[in-house]
Amino acid sequence: MPKHHVLILGSGAAGVAAARALASREDIRVTLAVRTGETPYTRMLIKGVAFGPTPPEMIKLPLPDVEVLSDTAVEVDTSAKEVQLASGTRLSYDALIVATGSRPRMLPADVGGEDAVTDAGRVGSLHSLEDALRVRRLLTGLGRPARVAIYGGGVIAAETASSLHSDGHIVTLISRSEVPGVTAFGAPVAERLAADHSARVLARLGRTVRHIEVTDTGVAITLDNDSPVVADFLVLALGTTPAAPAPWTGGIDVDDRLRTDAPHVYAAGGVAVHHDDALGTWRIDHWEDAAAQGTHAAQVALHELGLESDPDVYLPRSPYMAMVYGQMISGVGYSGDAEAHLEDGEEFVVRHETEGTVVGVTGIDSVGTVYQWGQRLHGVRA
Repeated sequence: MPKHHVLILGSGAAGVAAARALASREDIRVTLAVRTGETPYTRMLIKGVAFGPTPPEMIKLPLPDVEVLSDTAVEVDTSAKEVQLASGTRLSYDALIVATGSRPRMLPADVGGEDAVTDAGRVGSLHSLEDALRVRRLLTGLGRPARVAIYGGGVIAAETASSLHSDGHIVTLISRSEVPGVTAFGAPVAERLAADHSARVLARLGRTVRHIEVTDTGVAITLDNDSPVVADFLVLALGTTPAAPAPWTGGIDVDDRLRTDAPHVYAAGGVAVHHDDALGTWRIDHWEDAAAQGTHAAQVALHELGLESDPDVYLPRSPYMAMVYGQMISGVGYSGDAEAHLEDGEEFVVRHETEGTVVGVTGIDSVGTVYQWGQRLHGVRA
């Protein structure tokens, strides 16, 4: 007979990982609240839907054997230990894991013309399955190579530019940074990547979008230096912002065990904002790290319900990879504001250090070496 009820909000990597970590226990009841009308899917596979032959049903995310509600979480009352859902239903909990993820960052408010272009279906992100299907329809409906502008410089922007370029489309990459990806990968990797962008696509680095407008054939973009970019559509890859239910207005602050300031309430994945003495304030929004956070949050919840031992602190060690222009960019841990040091040797491997401690590693075509660092991070001094 279950003694406790653990409620999980969100069915992405963090939420499903948390549910999976708890599903086999007979001493707790687990409820997974999914966004109304949404079929859970593996977000890191949506590029195959957008640019490849992958059918949407192939990226469906298998759910563990727990109670699943298709009802969006609207507001959390941490005093009453209740969650209000979109249907009006209120659910009580003994432990709550908020894993509602993130939403794509849109154009700044001072960019003119966004509403008209959005209404015309000529601008959007590549964050959801719906986004991927829209991009696929646009690409296949033209009957010719598409002119695609991408605004951004991180992982999504790089992968999107690479995929479109390899498929024969005409790509313009607009990046606010002259070295796009420097925050995600560190300067050594990002500098190589910037050179690759410039050699393969129309790279407009160190530029911002000032105005966009609909044309008869697509969208006209004006940059901050008045130079024009003409495209069939514009892909926004400006990063993400946390998507938390009320009463939170953005990200949810967590400590080193993913606990919020409310008893028995935890946050994991793209919605969680971490505070660490060594790493400072950080947020990681990629699939593997979100899953690891979800599992850890479940373990902490069990510990604080008196059911398991303390899993200790959470530190980012998860791997990621991205194929860009035929090169495999990989990483583990956290780079952020850490100092980047290119290692000596034949492989292109970069250590990211904070106060002499290695907190992340990135590399190009060196997946094995990079991934070997995973469990050594945060404990190895350079």
